[in-house]
Formats: sequence, C-alpha cells, structure tokens
Amino acid sequence: MTQPLFSAALPWARERSLSIEAQLGMLLLGHLLLWTWVGWSSRSNFDAPGDMVEAYAWAQGWQWGYYKHPPLSAWVVGVWFAVVPESQWGYSLLTALNAVIGLTGLALLAREFLPPRWVLLAVVVASLAPGITSLGMRFNANAILISTWPWTVALYVRFMHRGRRADALLCGLAAALGMLGKYYTAVLLLSLLATALWLPAWRARLRSRNFLWALGCFVLCFAPHANWLITQVHGPLQYARAATGQEGPGAALARALSFALAQCVFPLLAFIALRLALVGTSAGRGFLGAATAALRPRNDAVWLLAMLPVLATMAITVLTGARTAWVWGLAIAAGLSLLAAQRAHESGAQLCLRRLWRTLASIWLAVALLSPVWWQARALLRAPAVTEPREELALALGHAWALRHGGTLPWVTGTRALAASVSFYAPGHPRYWSLWSPAAETPWVDTAAVWARGGAIVCAITDEACQEEAEAWSADRQNLSAVKKARGFEFEAQAYVVYWMTPQITPVPF
Repeated sequence: MTQPLFSAALPWARERSLSIEAQLGMLLLGHLLLWTWVGWSSRSNFDAPGDMVEAYAWAQGWQWGYYKHPPLSAWVVGVWFAVVPESQWGYSLLTALNAVIGLTGLALLAREFLPPRWVLLAVVVASLAPGITSLGMRFNANAILISTWPWTVALYVRFMHRGRRADALLCGLAAALGMLGKYYTAVLLLSLLATALWLPAWRARLRSRNFLWALGCFVLCFAPHANWLITQVHGPLQYARAATGQEGPGAALARALSFALAQCVFPLLAFIALRLALVGTSAGRGFLGAATAALRPRNDAVWLLAMLPVLATMAITVLTGARTAWVWGLAIAAGLSLLAAQRAHESGAQLCLRRLWRTLASIWLAVALLSPVWWQARALLRAPAVTEPREELALALGHAWALRHGGTLPWVTGTRALAASVSFYAPGHPRYWSLWSPAAETPWVDTAAVWARGGAIVCAITDEACQEEAEAWSADRQNLSAVKKARGFEFEAQAYVVYWMTPQITPVPF
C-alpha cells in the first residue's frame, strides 16, 4: 500500500525510520525552536509584573540569595546573558531551553517505568502542557522548577532502583538546585521521602550509606544559602511570612481546591494528543485510565510521585493559609504526564508513533501560525504586553542622558518593572538599584557610587509613591513620553516621570 503523503513528508513519523532516541532528540529540538519563536513573536515586552527583568537586575549583583527568592533564577539569567545578547529572542531562547532541560529529565525518569516508545509519549504529553509551554515562558522562580524538578525525581528514582553512589550524589545536587530555585521544592522533597517510606523496597535505601552521601551533597550545596538566609532581617523568610496567614480557613480551602483543579485542567490539550496516539481495542480504556489516573490512588511509585506534591500543597495551603498560586505547580505537569502514559500502557492499548507525530506536527504548526496572530489580537485590544513601550523608554532615557552628560546611563531605579526594563534594554545596560529599600533589595550597591556617577529615576505616571521617594534624591524632574511602534502599529504615547541625578565627579569605569 502507498504511504500517505504526510508520512512521506515526515520520515521520522514512520514507525521504523528512526530510533526512539533520535525521535526524542528531534522532539526536543523542535520544542526548543517552536517556543523560542513563540516567545519572540507573541509579545513586545516580557511579563507585565517584571519578573523576567527583575531576575536580570538581580544578576548584576551575585548573591547567595535575594530579598524575595533564593538565587538560582538570577544566577541562570546572569550566566546566560554573559554569553547571549540582551534581547527578546535571547530571553525567549532561555525559557525554551529551560523547558527542554526539564523534558530531558522527564525522559530519564520515564525510562525507569516505561518501554522506550511510551517514554516518547510521556515526553510529548508533557511538552504540550501549558505549565511547560505558555505559562513557562515567564521565566521566574516558578519556571526554574520546570528544569530542576524532573531531574531531582529521576535521579532519586534511579538511586532507589540501583543504590549507586553516583546517582545519590547527583540527586543531592539536583535537590539543592531545586531549593535554590524556590523553597516550594521542599514540597517535592517531602513527597519523595514519603514515597520511599511507603514502599518497602525503597525504604531500605534510606538506611544505606549512599543515602547519607546524597544528604551530605545536598547539605554541602545548600549550606551557603542557608547561612545567608538566617542572617537576613528582610529576606525570603520574611517575604514568605507576609504571604501566609492572611485569609480565613474557607479562603485557604478554596485556594487549595483551585490549585488542584488547575493541575487537572492544564493538560487537556495534551491528553487529546495522547488519545489520538492510542490504537487497538483497548485504546478507549487506555485513555480513560490515563484521564482518571489522578483520581484512582494506587500503591505504586508513579502515582505517589505524581500526586503527593499536589496533595501536600493542598494540605500546607489549608494549614498555613498560604496564598498558594496555581502557577506554583508548573513543574507538576511532568509527573502527571508520566502517570497518564503509564496507565495507558498498562491498559493494553497500543501506541502508534505515526499518529503521535502527525498530531504533534499539527499542533506545532497551529501554534507557530497563531503566535503572531495572538500578538495582532492583543495589539488591537491594546494589551500592555504588546503596547507598553518599555524598550522605547529605555532608548529614550539613554539618549537623553547622552545629550545631558555624554556616555551611557550608569544607574537606574524607580518603579521596579520599568527601571529593571531600562537596565535590560538601554545601551550599556545601566546598573539597577532599589529606590525603596537599597540595603534589603540591592545590598551590593554602594549608594555613594550612585551619587558619584549619577543616574535616572523613572516612575510610572500613576506611581505617586515612586515620585515622592524620587523627590528626596533629585529636584531635576522631567516628563517623558515614549511610543511603541511595531509590526505596522503605532500605539498611543505613554507618559513617564523621570528624575535626573547629576554626576558629582568625573565618571570612572567600574
């Protein structure tokens, strides 16, 4: 029989054309390219709250921690932009690469429980989950867990299955990196420990000498940050304490339930792809088993690894009143994908890789085409992610400074998201310092150096608190406007207030 045209156009879609390892490599490369394109083509700015440029600003001062979060996301951004130009595409490539690293860890984990063909299915399902794709494009302390969690779980499972010292040491390192990404990783570590205590075969590993090596590696890698943490008066612990206990039991329960519901709703599109890939008389039963796996507790490692982080998060939310956000669970998609693939495999359903690739290619094509359309739609709706002229503001500030004093703008502060954006986009990348609490938020900055070299304080026109603080630093006030022009659109000009700090001495290089 003649092969269908689509199959001929995509030789890797044939059942026996490429090895599973090669197909997995093509999947990861395709994901990297697609979501780099999406990140660049779907927005003119980064996230409106400024998490991404905040990480860039923090990276200017290498610390063991920062006032809101542990340091890993800032470290990664700092290393990345030491070699990649500060640009929209550069940050989009980083977010896509972060997801690919996590998917690679998931593949390593899935090999412990599934045949190679079904490993590919688990990774495909995870690669279509919003937590790893669209929501993961906002690189921050939540998104960094997309890459650290799967590797932590994979290396932990490998140690439990084999007991090797190398896996133990690597697991300790991965766990420490997860905690250096966000303290929410403690939920994952507690879930891993609970799983080992529940399963007799794993429980014995906890008494082994190599498990002590894992603990030792974790403590060694995390200790410098822990030492920094306990010395802080205004640090992550205080920031986290301010985010708990603010609501009654009813509100906390509602947050816990909404968190769990979000984790179940996120993978809907991915589960459609799973269903289309299943064939045979048991295909329907396999899909039903995959779709309801979370609701059918079982005494096995995969269910415990996938569901205990969800259940633990719900319990902690209710007990502490934490303002748990559903975006905390971005990395949970990997475990749920593995659970779905395992249940489908156990049902006796058969997997058609040709149909899997057809479905994936169709989704990729649709996403690639709709991404710039999504930009156009938000442009018509005047969404800030598209219309706000943050890059243009940065260029205007740099130009105004050059006219006033020559050279490049050395320092910038003000409304946090605006000032950090100026630091990212402006020529010479001026150093960011906090107007609000310099000692707590940017302790690496010497304010005497700021006074000496001068800089700009940029405030949103509606940010009266910023303007009040800025007046204590400078009386040289200027109203400045900037306009976003992109892809045939010229949006409305937006006004800002700038306070100029005149250099007190001749600038010298750092």
